[in-house]
Amino acid sequence: IAREGLASPKALVADAGVGGLSGAPLKERSLDVLRLLRGRVGDRLTLVSVGGIETGDDAWARITAGASLVQLYTGFIYGGPDTPGRIARELLDRARREGFAKVQDAVGSAA
Repeated sequence: IAREGLASPKALVADAGVGGLSGAPLKERSLDVLRLLRGRVGDRLTLVSVGGIETGDDAWARITAGASLVQLYTGFIYGGPDTPGRIARELLDRARREGFAKVQDAVGSAA
């Protein structure tokens, strides 16, 4: 919920009121937290990554950092109903380019 580092003017952010953030503003922080969690729990837990996932590259970064699953919300809202299918295709293409038979094989490969 931290508001540091946002591109929007502080007055505009203040006018929006208190509350959580969603989407792109969470992308880097969410990935950092995922890496921290993966480092602490290894593959003993199923990790679900959320926050700022809009593309196959975003999802790939989460998967290789240790997420077994990714959740789309804001990216789905703005990207439309074809977003999950598009990201799934992008992930499979990326996995094959990187030498993995399937996306699941890449989980935690960069951890």
